[in-house]
Amino acid sequence: MQRVWRSASGLYHVSARGTGKQLIFENDDDRWEFLDLMRDCCRDKGVTILAWCLMGNHVHLVLADYEDGMSAAMQRLLLTYARRFNKRTGRTGHLFQNRFDRRSLDDDRHLMAAIRYVHANPQEAGICPLEQYKWSSFSEYLRAYDGEGPLGFSNPSTVLDLFGSSKSFIAYSLAISDGPDPMFHSLDQSEWERRVYADNLAKKLGVPLDKLKTVPPAQRDGIIYALHDSGYTVREIERYTGISKSTVSRIVRAFSLVKEQAGCLD
Repeated sequence: MQRVWRSASGLYHVSARGTGKQLIFENDDDRWEFLDLMRDCCRDKGVTILAWCLMGNHVHLVLADYEDGMSAAMQRLLLTYARRFNKRTGRTGHLFQNRFDRRSLDDDRHLMAAIRYVHANPQEAGICPLEQYKWSSFSEYLRAYDGEGPLGFSNPSTVLDLFGSSKSFIAYSLAISDGPDPMFHSLDQSEWERRVYADNLAKKLGVPLDKLKTVPPAQRDGIIYALHDSGYTVREIERYTGISKSTVSRIVRAFSLVKEQAGCLD
């Protein structure tokens, strides 16, 4: 594999594939063994597992490596697992294709896209919706939001802090992008990003979007108009807040009328 220089962020998308499309998991016991090894090898080398997905002939991981231990952890993981797999199945030779592959994730947007890409693998392969797939860290992220434990093999906290709410994480995860490599697609003005901007604006005005229904009407109406004045459509505000389209339209019209009347008096 061509040398990849160390990422300034310490964050990587890592993948390993079976040689010649060789299946690397024959049953669930194989998968559990790989996950246990993965956790032990990464922990011993100070590597944090941010996300993972096990497919039939390949694996995807997102790792945080601040102590330059990832190469040693991955080498030990793949060699140990391959040796055990070959012994158990009676096969010989290399199980994995070359060494593992890795890509640097140099900013938050690449990290979020990589998490989505890893979790979306079973859906992109036509196996099942990503939220129904058992062998990925997606369910661990959901349990982390619910405050349940133990969380499993990944540590979602670093990534979840970037989303701000479970709704934002789920919406972003389910919005699978088109193209051959969604890990690096443009996220500008995506539905997820517009929702986050709207939530940040609402918070600056005193309340997050998911709490807007509970505040006094005067405060609610002011935030709704501020959102509309910032370029959000009535339908977007309806989706983000759960407040009906008719109510949002009425508020926008009322504020617009007041603004027009004030302009006439100037």
